Amino acid sequence: MRRKAIIGFIVLTFLFAGGGFYITMANNRAIESLENVVLLTEVAHRRANLRNSIKLVQADMLLADSPHASDLTTVIAHGEAMQRASDNCYGCHHSEEVMDSFYLINAAMAEYLKKVSRVYTIRANRARLQAEIDEAFASGERLYGEVSRLSTLSAHKVPLRIEETRQDITRTKNLILALVVSGPLISLALIFFFLRRFTTSISILTQATGKIGKGDLAHTISTPLRDEFQDLATAFNRMTASLKRQRDQITAAEVRYRTLFETAVDAIFILETEGERAGTIVAANQAAAAMHGYGVEELIGRHIQEIDTPESAALAPGRIRRVLNGEKVEARVEHRKKDGTIFPVEFRAGLLEMEGKKYILAFDRDITLRVQTEEALWRSRQLATVGEMAAGLAHEIKNPLAGIKVSMEVLMNELELAPDDREIFLRIVKEINRIETLLRNLLSYARPPRPNFAPLDLNAQLENCLHNAGMILKSPEYSGENGRRVSFRRTLADGLPQVRADAAQLQQIFLNLLLNAIEAIPGQGEVAVATRLGPASTVQVEVADSGKGMSPEVRAGIFQPFYTTKPKGSGLGLAISKRLLEMHGGAIEVASTPGRGTTFTITLPVEQRQKGAENPREAVDR
Repeated sequence: MRRKAIIGFIVLTFLFAGGGFYITMANNRAIESLENVVLLTEVAHRRANLRNSIKLVQADMLLADSPHASDLTTVIAHGEAMQRASDNCYGCHHSEEVMDSFYLINAAMAEYLKKVSRVYTIRANRARLQAEIDEAFASGERLYGEVSRLSTLSAHKVPLRIEETRQDITRTKNLILALVVSGPLISLALIFFFLRRFTTSISILTQATGKIGKGDLAHTISTPLRDEFQDLATAFNRMTASLKRQRDQITAAEVRYRTLFETAVDAIFILETEGERAGTIVAANQAAAAMHGYGVEELIGRHIQEIDTPESAALAPGRIRRVLNGEKVEARVEHRKKDGTIFPVEFRAGLLEMEGKKYILAFDRDITLRVQTEEALWRSRQLATVGEMAAGLAHEIKNPLAGIKVSMEVLMNELELAPDDREIFLRIVKEINRIETLLRNLLSYARPPRPNFAPLDLNAQLENCLHNAGMILKSPEYSGENGRRVSFRRTLADGLPQVRADAAQLQQIFLNLLLNAIEAIPGQGEVAVATRLGPASTVQVEVADSGKGMSPEVRAGIFQPFYTTKPKGSGLGLAISKRLLEMHGGAIEVASTPGRGTTFTITLPVEQRQKGAENPREAVDR
């Protein structure tokens, strides 16, 4: 394109230069023609002057003897004027033909002047004078005719030369006009030609740039362009292909990042670090939202301290400063869910730079299960210690206690005792029995016997337990004027599958729950027992009473060993029940509202795992 533009401008320059040269030459020719016309006019004027001079000399000669005759000085002056006019005409001509004529005219003029001179010389001889005058006059007429002939010839050429000159001037004027009109038109045509080719290519490139600017990196310039613009289009297509590859790589990286970010098991937070917004959540993944009970949109914009407990929130500013100083911070804190539940979290945080700004990247992991496992392990170790102590106590205390009991019974039977003294002995024996029961329960909790799994009809087992509870309810301890009037309501599911469990241990669990339910009812009330299918191949047993219920504080401690609200309770009944259920792979949950009763829900698997029937803590105990 650049080469063609240069060639076009060179051609245009030559055209203008040629036109200028032609105009100059045409002007020169017109000027020469005008000069020739002027020269011819001057020649005609000089020849007319020559004729007039000849006529004056002729007139002087004819009037020589008349009263109007000129004096000799005038005649001589006229003759000299004629000679000068002849010389002037002679100096104007260069063509050979005209010069030959003027040679003859000069010779004739010299002869004529001689004759005129003789006329004035022989004026005394009248006869000869007249002859000389006639001869001289005739010579003058011939001379005048010859000059007139030349004048006529020149006068004929003048109009032709003038017409030729006019035509040359007209042609030159038309050519100049044509050049003046066509020159700009040609220039405009060339400019339009180059601009059209230039703007068309630029327009295609501009449209392609606009599409690329809108994100259409798949667009390429397929229209063939000319010259350097085709090279530019090729480079443009290579550039868009490279940009598309880079964008695809960035998009793939972003998809990988998004996938990792959104599917990560741990909670991920990106936090602000600057100004008053330091610690504000700017991004969070789905795991973070699920962990804290919020939606992702609800978390964004909150301060991280809002999901911390007050104790953890107080330490947050210090942790942010440490991260900004380049430290990798790891700590265990407590977070609060949307519903207020507190749970332990282990987090790791470091500095993240994006787009010239600094952020904190934090990974949070819910370690509730780990803490529970650690607590269970600690409790298992504690139970192992308690078991060893219980075994030692049982060994060290049981035998002396048995001896004391036997001694008391012997003394009570052999001695003559007053009724009050016998009551004291009976009370001693009763307390010894209570100590023995406490030791057995402690040993049962610390080192319970291994379950003997066998198929079991859960509904039948519950019926048996309800029958035993009814018999206990009729004992003097629960009957009488101030006794409890408790009824049992059964809702046992039909078609319930048999479970593999230890019948004696389940009976111990159910009977313990039923007795607790009876004792929770101060007067008249109801105990409801229900069975149903549970989730994931389990069955559930529900024992509910209409008693006084429990406060949250009491509910939180009822499964802890030795925790009791009864005056004579050991605090091991529910702890042993939970321990036995864990050995069965089951669980127990409690729901209670003060003044509205308590509900225990037991979940048992239908089948026991081959190697999982033993509770991990049991294995530690053994």
